Amino acid sequence: MISAESPLRGAEPGAWTGRDAKLGKGLWSLAGFSLLEVLVGGAVLSVALLAIAATFPTGYRNITQAGKMTMALTAGRQILEDISALPFDNINSLNNFDTLNPGSLPPGEPERTIARRWRYALAAEGDGFTFTATEKAQWSTLSTGQGISLNGRGQVGVAALSATLTQVTVTITYPGRPTGVRLMTNITRL
Repeated sequence: MISAESPLRGAEPGAWTGRDAKLGKGLWSLAGFSLLEVLVGGAVLSVALLAIAATFPTGYRNITQAGKMTMALTAGRQILEDISALPFDNINSLNNFDTLNPGSLPPGEPERTIARRWRYALAAEGDGFTFTATEKAQWSTLSTGQGISLNGRGQVGVAALSATLTQVTVTITYPGRPTGVRLMTNITRL
């Protein structure tokens, strides 16, 4: 039953008149949003989505840098592992080795071959370093799964602390992070 005060008294919702139509009262006032409300909501949503989308390049850059940091750390650990496997008396021949300077290669074997392998792993050929087809087949360069090479530089420092104790420092740097990774260990004669 429709009361005498009901806004539905006229037959159609468009027939509302008077105070009820102006105040938006009644059944049909909940039918939807106005065009202005939809436009404002769309603008707010667009701003929020653009802010979220702006974080993706930063996230990708951070992930790429973290991957390179992991490669540099892995390279430094491998170099220290290789050095610790050498005879104690041969370790000093690696002092001041720099993977960018072929003149700093140690003269004797197996240190020379090991240092060449480090160079190939960090930065492949270039800077006066060339490698045979056999070396390239046996060794690999450090790169991400997407073909991004580390293109790094390794430096080795050796300091004799005593006749039976040597401190080895390995520094790996790469473009985008000039401070790089620095690892240090002590090796003792047994």
